[in-house]
Amino acid sequence: MIQFIDVVKKYPDGSTALKGLNLEVKAGELITLIGPSGCGKTTTMKMINRLVEPTSGQVLVDGKDISKIDPVELRRNIGYVIQQIGLFPHMTIKDNVAIVPRLKKMDKRAYEKRIDELMEMVGLNPDLYRDRYPAELSGGQQQRIGVIRAMAAEPSIILMDEPFSALDPISREQLQDELIRLQEEVKKTIVFVSHDMDEALKIADRIVLMKDGEIVQADTPDQILRRPKNDFVRTFIGEGRLSDAGTLSVEDVMITNPVTAALTRGLAHGAKLMRQHHVNSLLITDKYRILRGVVTKEMLEEQYHDEELSLQSIMKVDAPFVEVGTGIGEAVEMMKKHGLSSLPVVHNNGHLAGLVTNSSLVDALLKQM
Repeated sequence: MIQFIDVVKKYPDGSTALKGLNLEVKAGELITLIGPSGCGKTTTMKMINRLVEPTSGQVLVDGKDISKIDPVELRRNIGYVIQQIGLFPHMTIKDNVAIVPRLKKMDKRAYEKRIDELMEMVGLNPDLYRDRYPAELSGGQQQRIGVIRAMAAEPSIILMDEPFSALDPISREQLQDELIRLQEEVKKTIVFVSHDMDEALKIADRIVLMKDGEIVQADTPDQILRRPKNDFVRTFIGEGRLSDAGTLSVEDVMITNPVTAALTRGLAHGAKLMRQHHVNSLLITDKYRILRGVVTKEMLEEQYHDEELSLQSIMKVDAPFVEVGTGIGEAVEMMKKHGLSSLPVVHNNGHLAGLVTNSSLVDALLKQM
């Protein structure tokens, strides 16, 4: 789908941003470009829509050299999501999302229907939000609109330049979850620039770690965790001792006091616990501390109006979990597969032992260094 062939980028001041980059991004793959400041990750991404031109080498999309494609036409066929969102304040949400479909002269009825579908996909009721203006939405809601605007003209490629980094932690995690879910449905080719390793581990099919204009390692999150290529990868990701230690299991990295709630407690109590502990989910246990289910913030908000309901009545009973003794690699794979930011750990009798989170994973591995 996207190929970089011996791509070099030099600037007039003599600095070199990319040093003979070779990279292939498969159709339907979500890759995350990550690395220290100045490593070339944003330059790499911006070459795909010709916001930056290479000094030498080729960038191909579907086998075509993009230097021979009109840049305006190219950009109309590539979605682009930036940190600053970039919604036009004087235009309604519907008009903001419709910009590229309108420029491409797509059928109005078709794209307006598509806009409503996309808004529903990211949890924004089109009847409530399509005629509002950006200033009437929260930062997280605006960024959701930024994401679906990039999808509205049905591009096969979407570029995302640190799109969630300016948001608060809860909104950022929600949008990461939305992106994973959307990607499962629409299977776009996504190039995502990030500086957050938690984020990369959570969302990426493949992580491309860069340094000084070169790719140091391009691999799946699990392979980078298991087989970091060198000391730079170990240091940067903070998980480099994993493959060497070989014995780390979930109990080595889990938190042992996750937020729990009793089966019979009401939804208001659950909401209070989430606010108090700044979490987006609760582990529901019985009086013997046996894990019975999970309640997420979204599930609670959806049913909150019903004062008769208990947490037991709305919980997800088949939520993924792992047993004590499970290796870190297997846990990470399960979290990735299900789009989870945390994973309960139980003893073989179902008794809750703890919770593995992206943060606890990285924190524990950093201590190994």
